[in-house]
Amino acid sequence: MEPRSLEELYRRYAGELYLYAYSLCQNRARAQDLTAEAFCRALLSLEGEGVQWRGWLFKVCRNLWLDELRRGKYLAPEPPDPERLPAEGDILEELIRQETRRTVYQAVQALSPADREVITLYYYGELSLKEVGAAMGISPGAARTLLCRARKKLKTRLEGQL
Repeated sequence: MEPRSLEELYRRYAGELYLYAYSLCQNRARAQDLTAEAFCRALLSLEGEGVQWRGWLFKVCRNLWLDELRRGKYLAPEPPDPERLPAEGDILEELIRQETRRTVYQAVQALSPADREVITLYYYGELSLKEVGAAMGISPGAARTLLCRARKKLKTRLEGQL
């Protein structure tokens, strides 16, 4: 892969990949390391135009995280700082939006790791079910089933809170 295409790849997917890595490890520094390592692997091992980069990067990131878990390098999660978004319009509306995001985020984080992962990949990472399945090492049909079950669990957690 030529450096210019890696730079383009990084600009396009680094933010999404970092959010995904953070959802796995709940640690900023570790998420940055996982993201960097995934791009290093892309630089070293992939060539070609027809590669589905996005799904491949998510899968590499997930595998790196699973390797760390197996080696016992898991770090205890730290709570994230709330995002500071510029106020748009009424301050009360912005506070309500922030509280809603926080409530949904906390409900997603309370799900099992597999449910949290499928929700994060599909909704936050905006991957297709085929890409979610590839990233998680399961079939697209299994990804769809897992997503459906995770949505039901999330809905149950959020009932009465929103």
